[in-house]
Amino acid sequence: MIIFKNAFVLNLNHNPEFGRYSILVNGNKITDIADNSSTGKEKVEKWIEQHIEAEIIDCTWKLIMPPLANACLRSEASLIYYLMKRRNYEKAEEDLCTELIFNYLYQEIPGNTLTEDLQNIYDYSFIKSAKSGTGYINEFSLRKDTIHLHPITNAIKKTGQSIIVSYPIKQDPSVIRDYKYLNPAVYVTQENLLTVFDISGITELRNHNIRKLFLEVAVNKNVTENFKQSFHKSVIALFDEYGLIDENTSLINPIYLDYSDLKIITEKKASIIITPSDLNFFASRYFPIDDYISHGIKYSIATGWLGNDLLSEMRIFRNKHQELELSNIDLLRSITVVPHKLYFENESANSSYLAEVNKPATFAIADLSDVRFQYFPEDNDIDRVCDFLSDNLTSYNFTSLVINGEFRIRDNKIDGEDEAELVKRINDTRGRLYEIGKYEDLKKKKNAREKNDKLDLSHRTEDEIKLFSEPESEVSADDNTEEFRIKTKIPVLKQKKIPGQRNLFEEFEHTSIVQQEDELDAPKLNLLDADPDSSKTVEEDFIQSKAVDETIIKRLSSTSKKSEKTVKPENIESKIELPKNVKLKFGDD
Repeated sequence: MIIFKNAFVLNLNHNPEFGRYSILVNGNKITDIADNSSTGKEKVEKWIEQHIEAEIIDCTWKLIMPPLANACLRSEASLIYYLMKRRNYEKAEEDLCTELIFNYLYQEIPGNTLTEDLQNIYDYSFIKSAKSGTGYINEFSLRKDTIHLHPITNAIKKTGQSIIVSYPIKQDPSVIRDYKYLNPAVYVTQENLLTVFDISGITELRNHNIRKLFLEVAVNKNVTENFKQSFHKSVIALFDEYGLIDENTSLINPIYLDYSDLKIITEKKASIIITPSDLNFFASRYFPIDDYISHGIKYSIATGWLGNDLLSEMRIFRNKHQELELSNIDLLRSITVVPHKLYFENESANSSYLAEVNKPATFAIADLSDVRFQYFPEDNDIDRVCDFLSDNLTSYNFTSLVINGEFRIRDNKIDGEDEAELVKRINDTRGRLYEIGKYEDLKKKKNAREKNDKLDLSHRTEDEIKLFSEPESEVSADDNTEEFRIKTKIPVLKQKKIPGQRNLFEEFEHTSIVQQEDELDAPKLNLLDADPDSSKTVEEDFIQSKAVDETIIKRLSSTSKKSEKTVKPENIESKIELPKNVKLKFGDD
């Protein structure tokens, strides 16, 4: 029997509450609750008198809240976190390192080494989640067999967490029956490989009480469009025809859904799971969360492949969609109450999640005594409390995890597990995975290739070439050395001419104009010549103009004498008047 005395208690039911309460736990259930009033304090004193053997825990600087529920955890990526960042939903090519590692993890006939590595992976992942305040896990795997189920069973026995194992089940239902305590669920991905036979198999599994169905579809644009062309309908519409879309169906990061799909999901009360870090690294398109919220579709926030913990994922999601102005209460519910009700609440339980009499004593405890995490409430207004927790609460603040009245994590330690030994084992597994993935070899080849690319400048632009070139030395003004230039000689090809053949494009030769001797002696003046750099004086220009005028008068007089011999003087006048300030060019009439 345990008495949690005078603790801050956060209740995130339909009517969220916050305040100081004392909780009496007997066995695996909450047997009584007392508030911080005088009457409540008297009740606590009676508990202490009646239950002398009870353990009393002073929770003055403790926060008791619902344990977190991770709707999508992928333990298989816990040790190759940074390698997974290179993958993308839209790219057909994948990272070679992760492909080699997954080929090792998913081999059909495992040896002792693989079994040991799988055990280390799940031990590390589940213990890390438990110490982060997570009491409910929906574990996803790409395995199509049951080899990983035994290591998962051993890991869950150490942490006591509730779990759903979701993987591509293609076995006979009788095989799954032996693992019913793991709540196996169907996981569908890569709809481009989906066949009608597979859908019929899923329908048969559902008839054997495997109710949960998770669809990681509509995450790749090309695959989604090709599926529609092949089946003449979307994958959601096809599953709906087989009766597989209902309140037990959840979609993981559905990016490329149209409004007809949204209508089906809304009518059948299906839900979605959002993994913010995966969307940031794997997706190239904006996630339309506003469409899902406007349609009233329930959503849960999870860690997925790349998430560290649920609280950090919640903040990433909130900062990514600030324009939606989502309330912090709804965000906290998306990592606690909503996934618990969708996936982990059994049929006999009601909607309550914490701090009710005769309910399971399952909650996470956060320490508020650290000077870096001080809570100074103006009052116990639930909105202000959730704002503070959403901004400041991290996985490191959780110190204890109580599941069904039993401490699974207490004062940052897990009972019956040597964490130093776990760290050693997990580092050995991590090193083996990186060796199997040829990480070091590929890294060396990549560095060598980058060095070769720096030397090969054939594909570089002029600006890039300058970066690899030595700076030009400054040339002094007195340096008269001629610049070295390469001059190319363009060959001139003469067309061979056949005798008697005439080229249509051959130009005719122009004969030169015969000029008289007095015209040759006259000075030439170009009226269009305007040399701005000319240094002639005004007197020189006047003398030149006068010489031109005299030449023109001389020509006119000689012309008039010739015309008198042929034309009668009474009919034609030989007088020619020129406008002032007009100079004629030699050769003008």
